[in-house]
Amino acid sequence: MLCERCKQRPAVNEVVVMEQDVPVKKRLCRQCTVELMTGYVPVVKRCPTCQMTRQDLLRVRKAGCATCYTVFRDELIKITRQYQQGHDHHIGSVPDQLRTPHERIEERLEKLAGELTRAVEQEDYERAARIQKEMKQLEGQGDV
Repeated sequence: MLCERCKQRPAVNEVVVMEQDVPVKKRLCRQCTVELMTGYVPVVKRCPTCQMTRQDLLRVRKAGCATCYTVFRDELIKITRQYQQGHDHHIGSVPDQLRTPHERIEERLEKLAGELTRAVEQEDYERAARIQKEMKQLEGQGDV
């Protein structure tokens, strides 16, 4: 989706702006977001139930109450991905000797798919090509 302001670059942020005293959501590129937000004081994101702030969450790395999971959804997904090898949900562990070769290949393919997405987002096409090559080799090994 393109930026709703410049209509040239990809929209990466969603901001609420006031138009004729009515709040309107706009999807903007990084540059337009910076231009629009220059001079504004950032609003501190805070849970209405337990009063935890975004900074508190990032410091203690756990939610203060059930409402925090809704308020800080994006931040919690990032934290989870750090601990779960790129996954946005908890993945339990199985002793390596109990996993089948097919399961190991599937797990590696999932991890590589996440790395491929990040490489493309970062426009690191050489790394993306290496990852794709490795994925094809694994798919051939496991008949996935």
